[in-house]
Amino acid sequence: MNVRDNHITVIVLDTDVIRATFGLAEYLTRPSLTLKACYAIPKTDGSSGDVGETARSGWMVGDEVETARKEGKEVEVRWPFRSSKAVDDWEGREYILNHVLTRLGIKIASNTSPLLLVPPPSPSGLPLSLQAQYTQLAFESLNVPGLSILPSPLAALFALNSTTGITLHVGQESCQVVVITDSVVRWETATTVDVGMADCERWLEGLLMEDEGLDGQLRDLAGEGREETEVWRNGKRKRELVREVVGVVFGECGGDDVDIEPMGGGQAIAAVVAEDDESFDVAKKLIGETQAQAAASHKSKKQIAAQQAAATKAAADAATKAVAVAAADIITFSIPSYPDKEVNLGPVRHRLAEPLFKGVGGGDTVWEGMGRAVESEGLSTGERVAVWEAVGVTGEIARFKSFAPALLTYLAPLLLSSPDIPSDLQPAKARLLSIPEYFTNFKGVTNDEAPFLGACMVAKVAFTEYAGKHYVTKVDYNAKGPAAIYAVSGES
Repeated sequence: MNVRDNHITVIVLDTDVIRATFGLAEYLTRPSLTLKACYAIPKTDGSSGDVGETARSGWMVGDEVETARKEGKEVEVRWPFRSSKAVDDWEGREYILNHVLTRLGIKIASNTSPLLLVPPPSPSGLPLSLQAQYTQLAFESLNVPGLSILPSPLAALFALNSTTGITLHVGQESCQVVVITDSVVRWETATTVDVGMADCERWLEGLLMEDEGLDGQLRDLAGEGREETEVWRNGKRKRELVREVVGVVFGECGGDDVDIEPMGGGQAIAAVVAEDDESFDVAKKLIGETQAQAAASHKSKKQIAAQQAAATKAAADAATKAVAVAAADIITFSIPSYPDKEVNLGPVRHRLAEPLFKGVGGGDTVWEGMGRAVESEGLSTGERVAVWEAVGVTGEIARFKSFAPALLTYLAPLLLSSPDIPSDLQPAKARLLSIPEYFTNFKGVTNDEAPFLGACMVAKVAFTEYAGKHYVTKVDYNAKGPAAIYAVSGES
């Protein structure tokens, strides 16, 4: 198959978000379509929520779901790409992907666009049986002329300019860790940690329910008096408003809005910095930049007293400024129930990732899961050391720029205590990966879009080689069925 770049479709599935584009420009661009990976069906009296084929016209996808909720419609929201212990919702997946192609302007009946598909990370990895199911969906429901399937961890690592490393994907219900060496996903290292964004949302909700500052603001919005009432504090209305605040934090905030604390907290780090500032700097002394020792003063007592008073005032001003900065550590936004009003949220938001670092109910943490993955028996000693040179974090948590640096501090127990100690068995440091700045259209973009960028990079070459090593054609599918994907590799 030899197709032009502007005819290729790329769809990257995550558990909660879908990113897609039709046509690849010379300089790779960000997704032309981003929507929530959910659909909703209307609730009817006496119905369990199951809807037959004839009622599909009432199903809603993406933004339509939020619109229906705002209008007060009773709907049941389903997330078909999330891992399920019950039967996977392939009908829902098909419906959403049909909607995606339609939004991209592709007519399914006459589809001439080959598809590069990135399935969502899952505890089961990407077994051949799952690839076969996606292959069947692509050819029979989406009518694609060609298909290439790429593992999400590999797509992310390619975008982060590495072929060997370890990736952490933070999903809604769980986190997936996997090691990649020389562009090969080492599925034997795949590790699942049973904590995810849902735990972070519940944790933040609990913190906000006890936040006095937010409590007063929500009382004012809801028209409640300031007197203490148990009905308000633990009542349904307050919890509804708090959940709206949580929804805004996780749905709209990102970048530097949240400063996730590293291990030991910000105060410990500040103390170290202060200590360093007061230490004697040999280098500055050698090059003559150390401040000279004050000479003996010949000033009058009045002048000395004035200087001391000025110094005291400066110290007081600095302390006042520090308090003001702490007090100003707020973000301002509105919530759906009161779109014309503003809510201020303080430093409590910085604690939202604690379940990932400290576990839930005595369970594993993400950094412990990463340690287990690297210690897998299938890896050589050299590979175990090498993967720490490329640590990639994906998922919606990656929108918060402070998460990955904070994670690095929790990985410290797995590394050498000093980088000066030589060792071939244990890494001296770990290195975080980010999207390189030479991707012009992705400057400043966080790693949550790394799988999409990597998929676009692969799509530019996957359908251009004639051997068919990286894709399945409709001819192949007609001859072999879904099993045609077994002979195709999205790796190497």
